[in-house]
Amino acid sequence: MSTTLDNLGRDHQHVLARLAAVELALGDEGGPPIAEFASFLEREVRHHFEVEEQALFPLLARHLGTEQGPLAVMNAEHATFRELLADLVDGVHGGDDARAEARARDIIALLRAHIDKEDHVLFPMASRLLSPQEQKEVDRQAAALAAPEQP
Repeated sequence: MSTTLDNLGRDHQHVLARLAAVELALGDEGGPPIAEFASFLEREVRHHFEVEEQALFPLLARHLGTEQGPLAVMNAEHATFRELLADLVDGVHGGDDARAEARARDIIALLRAHIDKEDHVLFPMASRLLSPQEQKEVDRQAAALAAPEQP
């Protein structure tokens, strides 16, 4: 398995733990604010998706295509996540707590199901389909995304 697939799997565990904590705190006055959750999603989950979309998916598309099948599903769920996140952020900035909480719950459900598909279908499939050279290319592309931008 590529280093990137390992890292993406570890990201999943971190995200799932955060989702559980936020879900428990939703509706509690003393719980972590939804704005903090939105910030986490914008920073961590968006970067995770960027690595998938720019490093993993293009190489996997050589074997699977993108019009239907697993990559079509993953890309559609990424788009849905972005729409839900935008609505969550709008709710937070607009002071609409009910809207923000509803979107947070929607995102939690979406990400749990999405992570399950990746961990149990997509990543094992990638490990089988991608050659060692392709896995190294995924790692190289992912490393470039993590590198600080050059002026």
